[in-house]
Amino acid sequence: MTIKIKKAFSLIEVIFVLVILGIVASISSQIIVQVYDNYITQKALYKTTTKTELVANQIVNRLAHIINGTGIAKDLINPGFVEGTNWIKLEDIPATDNNFTAVEWIGYDNDSFSATASPLWSGIANYTSATRESFNTPGSNLSLVATIMSNLSSGEVNLSNTNPAAVLFLEQANEYMTGLEYNPSCMGLINPANTACIFPVKIGTATPNDINLTFTRLNEPKIITERYKLAWSAFALVPIDPDGDGLFDLYLYSNYQPWNHENFADDGTPHLLMRNVSVFKFTENGGVIQLKLCASENIGQNFNISSCKEKAIIR
Repeated sequence: MTIKIKKAFSLIEVIFVLVILGIVASISSQIIVQVYDNYITQKALYKTTTKTELVANQIVNRLAHIINGTGIAKDLINPGFVEGTNWIKLEDIPATDNNFTAVEWIGYDNDSFSATASPLWSGIANYTSATRESFNTPGSNLSLVATIMSNLSSGEVNLSNTNPAAVLFLEQANEYMTGLEYNPSCMGLINPANTACIFPVKIGTATPNDINLTFTRLNEPKIITERYKLAWSAFALVPIDPDGDGLFDLYLYSNYQPWNHENFADDGTPHLLMRNVSVFKFTENGGVIQLKLCASENIGQNFNISSCKEKAIIR
């Protein structure tokens, strides 16, 4: 009778197997941790990049309708009326500026201008028959413009005597009086009490009234030229640091009318565009507005992922 003896693993073999299993487990756990870290990082980067791109595009869409000569930067810490100290034109911003952090401008009414196949306000004035009181704008449908403006502004602007829009004439010499230019200091963007070169308008009474714009301030001097822009709101991009950590909440203010002595801080409607903004820079060169927007996303343990977008607005 043959007896078979079954050998067990030796202690060395058991230890060798345990060591191999430990190495495999260690490598596997490191791979899992690395994969998870990469997932968290990529997710945060994708989220930040997407949000930054969307917000930058929103800003571009608004700034694309800026009326020439109305774009300014403001010092929010030291507000005032002195050019170069409290505010500055976009094209004059120094390359190393850190003081003028907010952007403000008047945007022309693209919503009703492009609402139909034919513009609802033509942008053309019959200046040969114009008076200090009114002018005709052939090809316009001002009743429909008034309805659209009223809907967009929640009734703040409807081309009436109490809720007028604003008109800016496009003068080649950029003057509305001899030696006095259209500029932000006389549009109510700097000092709400000064609106000398921006003119509130309503639907007129001349026949047909749907192409007649009448000024609500009749005695001011005006040069009425062939082309004009119609506006129902000014706009402001304002970074606010709520807790002093160097990251800002970026707000867009709209639906306020400087020609009615309003300003964005007291009368504008704020819209939060983005939180955790680390960089918001802008300038203008040769009519091209450039902006840079950077935002951060925290991924834990004080680690942040940042994404930046640069845009150019050519008008």
